[in-house]
Amino acid sequence: MKAIEIVNQIKDVLGIEMSEEKVQLASMKLENGTEIEFESLEKDSEVFIKSDEGDAIPLPEGEYLLEDSRILVVESEGIIAEIKDAEETPAEEAPSEEAPAEEEVEAADEKAYATKEELEEVKAMIEEMKSILEKEDLSKEEAAKEVEKVEEVEMSSEVVEPIAHNPEALSSHRSHHNDNVSSQLSRIRQMIYKN
Repeated sequence: MKAIEIVNQIKDVLGIEMSEEKVQLASMKLENGTEIEFESLEKDSEVFIKSDEGDAIPLPEGEYLLEDSRILVVESEGIIAEIKDAEETPAEEAPSEEAPAEEEVEAADEKAYATKEELEEVKAMIEEMKSILEKEDLSKEEAAKEVEKVEEVEMSSEVVEPIAHNPEALSSHRSHHNDNVSSQLSRIRQMIYKN
């Protein structure tokens, strides 16, 4: 028997009917163009980001602006907490200097793209940094050359005589050492033989 036949027999014995309903997910786009999928756009429903490969990734926590100007609030990953109309948002208050406004925090969370002017400024700064580094490298090379010149002068000014080996000086030292050892050995031998 095949596995499918065995499963069907078990279903018959238990009286279980398996429904093969596929859940149809609706899709919508966020204001930034990201496509999201959901079963229903209601509180406590699941919501997913549709990736390029077709995978469904739970939507991270946060507030998202839909294309139809509604705000989707996700408090726990992938679960809709609330859907607000754009008109329902409270009147804008003057932002305090101590705490940034929610919009500023959201703007900081979203990816920001640089303008052409900003890119040109960055390129100019990079070129300045490169020129400064090149100048430092040149000054380091010059300093290294000066150090080499100073070392050459110091090396040439001191003439050191080579050390010559003098075996006679060592032999006299060794003989005293050998005399001490031999005298000790002779004493030990004398003690052994006398006893």
